[in-house]
Amino acid sequence: MDDTHLRALLGERHPFTSPASLRRAEDYLTEEFTHLGLEVSTHSFKALGGTYRNVIATLPPLVAARPAPPLIIAAHYDTVEGSPGADDNASALAVMLEVARNLRAVPLTRNVRFIAFCLEEENLLGSLAYASSIQAAHEEICGAIVLECVGYARTEEGSQQKPTGVPVAVPTVGDFLGIVGNVVSEPLARAVQAAANLAVPELKTVSLLVPGNGELLPDTRRSDHAAFWHHGYPAVMLTDTANFRNPHYHQTTDTLETLNLAFMEQVARAVTAAAIALCSITQATVIRRGKSVWKEAALAVPQLATLVASLMADRRVPAKVKATLAGVAAYLAMPFDLIPDFIPVLGYLDDLVLVILVFDGVLNQIDEAIVAEHWKGDPATLQRLRAMSRRAARFIPYWIKRKLFGPPL
Repeated sequence: MDDTHLRALLGERHPFTSPASLRRAEDYLTEEFTHLGLEVSTHSFKALGGTYRNVIATLPPLVAARPAPPLIIAAHYDTVEGSPGADDNASALAVMLEVARNLRAVPLTRNVRFIAFCLEEENLLGSLAYASSIQAAHEEICGAIVLECVGYARTEEGSQQKPTGVPVAVPTVGDFLGIVGNVVSEPLARAVQAAANLAVPELKTVSLLVPGNGELLPDTRRSDHAAFWHHGYPAVMLTDTANFRNPHYHQTTDTLETLNLAFMEQVARAVTAAAIALCSITQATVIRRGKSVWKEAALAVPQLATLVASLMADRRVPAKVKATLAGVAAYLAMPFDLIPDFIPVLGYLDDLVLVILVFDGVLNQIDEAIVAEHWKGDPATLQRLRAMSRRAARFIPYWIKRKLFGPPL
């Protein structure tokens, strides 16, 4: 992930001390969502003696299906007074924009609403107004994934503190993503964690489910997810734990230089995978009942062949990658295999090795949006194959992968 969005959004964004910067952030988010091709609107609300706006960008489903409650992915765009707000909360806005870009060409069966909330730092006024409005309209949602400070990660022992009263084990190294939900949100929290762990195994996660609406643990209520809890909607907060890890939280030193862009990229991939799992054609769980991931991979070989052919014709795919894809396509099209295809499951074993090689060496290096655009199968299967290939390819010698695909991107 690059720092383009971070640089554009960085700076104090406060309703009283920097209202012009707050409006510029609103305009930037509107322009970026529009540029991505999403349907952009605003939700206006009265607060603090004025009118403020939540920015809403809707990604409609590409697959015709019975209308389903939308999934919300959200982050706030205001800051406290005096802070440039890099981690809090430009990091989350940048991740949200990246997820929107990743999902553009994915065949989803429900709307995804990307919402940039205003006045989170003023007692959640923006999200409370929005959640109240959808409740008044008797609107259901699939759930809300709220991003709150997702850019600070450390590897030193003792870099993570534990909030008072938290009943789960918290690592002492601040290199994980926290997933916070309440009891109503348990299915959503489990789905997000499962998708993240499968698609981005290198991203550590720690989950916490609180009773009620988190009243006994006030630190778990400090973001816009609490507004959804208040109105009875399922919601989870994804966080780097803010001041329990980041010494720059709400300070003038919350700057771009303190952020970990690699960690943010992992979070973006995890949220993308979670959205696909929650909005895919099958509404799939991580593994379908009665079907192992290996059998699923073998049965996906014909879809892989179609994908390879489509990528070969795409001008955005590098020439070296196309050369490798050409060899794969030729092998998959051969009438003779090392193991004949008419042998159930085992007949695809040699092709399966190619699946692992191609996904790890090529598809995991191509822009996810490009791959999703050409994939004709279940998007949840695509995410599982990506994750499986990352694990399985660890057993393939590095020199072989480098010879076939060149150095990693």
